[in-house]
Amino acid sequence: MSQTAARPSFAPTRSLPLPGGARLVFCSGVTARGSAAEGGPIEAQAEECFARLARALAAEGAGLGDLLKITTFLGDMRHYAGFDAARRRAFAGVETPPASTCVGGALFTSPGCVIEIEGIAVRGALAS
Repeated sequence: MSQTAARPSFAPTRSLPLPGGARLVFCSGVTARGSAAEGGPIEAQAEECFARLARALAAEGAGLGDLLKITTFLGDMRHYAGFDAARRRAFAGVETPPASTCVGGALFTSPGCVIEIEGIAVRGALAS
């Protein structure tokens, strides 16, 4: 008789201590799944993704301004302009926005989602 392995629980973030008290924070990809934005326009879905990233980072004591890199997956590159408009709003108050990569042609676990965003941040001061 075979036993089914317990399904792992995947965290929204994982962090790693760095010298000088800083932490490297990896954010899992987020979509608009389960929100009012799911199935809606790309800009609304992107705004929901950035809000979810902000909440995940806040739980680590960080914010969108601490992101070093984001990677965005779009179902269709024709959605790029809408994503870019939401991204510019999300980082409007950030002195140095993160590096950013966008990949098109992605498929998602929820048919109403057309975008997923993941990020890497550093929280705290880095050693000189």
